[in-house]
Amino acid sequence: PSVTQIIADAGLYGNTSYFTDYSRDRGSFVHQIIEWHLSQELDEATIDPVLMPYFEAWKRFEAESSYVSDSCEEQLASSRYRYAGTIDHIGHLNGYFCIIDVKSGAPTPATGIQLAGYELLLPARGARRFALHLKDDGNYKLIEYKDRNDRNVFLAALSLYYWKQNNNVKG
Repeated sequence: PSVTQIIADAGLYGNTSYFTDYSRDRGSFVHQIIEWHLSQELDEATIDPVLMPYFEAWKRFEAESSYVSDSCEEQLASSRYRYAGTIDHIGHLNGYFCIIDVKSGAPTPATGIQLAGYELLLPARGARRFALHLKDDGNYKLIEYKDRNDRNVFLAALSLYYWKQNNNVKG
């Protein structure tokens, strides 16, 4: 299962009425734009005007934070814990090793747990965990998640996921 499947199965996202097809598609397009930008394959003239403010927010973040990307949309899996996930960004922020989850909608309380699940997929621990909220006005908000209990909550959700699978429990 993926990190997001595990968190959703545990009910940790709470009210998901804001997860619309439009918001999901917007997020996918924003992620693709950033990925092409980082790989120098992006033709900015092709960006939909509705999506441009999110990209402008990303560029502002890059300029103001001195973020250096090591990897983008990195798919990893854990044979130890038996789950997978796609980390939006692995890199260095102000010299610190970090992972960043990009949000084109508001981060949820489960974002810290999501990032902890991603951090457990990395071969080395100790990454600083951030959500980067890109806004439709070209601004951004960078939120650091420091609660080390997030890891325990994720592992509990993972245990619950497999318990439900093994015992044929739905919902």
